[in-house]
Amino acid sequence: MKIYYFEVGIEPKILERGKKYFYDGLVVDLWSEKSGRFCAVVDGSIPYDVEIHLDEDFEIVYHDCDCPYDWSEYCKHEVAVLLAIREHFERKTTLKTHGKKRGLRSRLSEIEKDDLISILCNLASECDLWYEIVRYLDETDDE
Repeated sequence: MKIYYFEVGIEPKILERGKKYFYDGLVVDLWSEKSGRFCAVVDGSIPYDVEIHLDEDFEIVYHDCDCPYDWSEYCKHEVAVLLAIREHFERKTTLKTHGKKRGLRSRLSEIEKDDLISILCNLASECDLWYEIVRYLDETDDE
C-alpha cells in the first residue's frame, strides 16, 4: 500500500481517530533515521513510539506502534504518523523534531542492561512494583 492512498486499507473508525490525532498536532516528534525509515512519537494517554518504513516507491513495507491496540492492522497513532509523513512529502515540509517527548520504549532501549536492572530494583523497593515483577517472572517461568 502506497503512502499516497493508504486510507483505502484502514478501518474507518481508526482512520477518523488517526486524522483527529494528526490535525490536533499529537504527532509531537517525527524524524527519519535512514532513507525511508521514519520514527515518531505520538501523544496519547502516554507518548507512543511509531515506526514506519517506506521503500523507494513510497510503498509502506513496515509499520509498528508500541500501543496495546491489536484489533486491526493499523492503529490511530500509525495513521497520524502516516498523514504527517505524507504531508512532509507533499508540502516539502521539514520534519517535526522537537526532541521534547520520546516514548518509553525508545528511551529504555538506550539504557544499558545493568542500569535497567538497577532502576527496576530501586523502583521495586519503593512500591508494589516488586510484586508485579515477581508475578511476571513466575508467569514467564511457567511457559
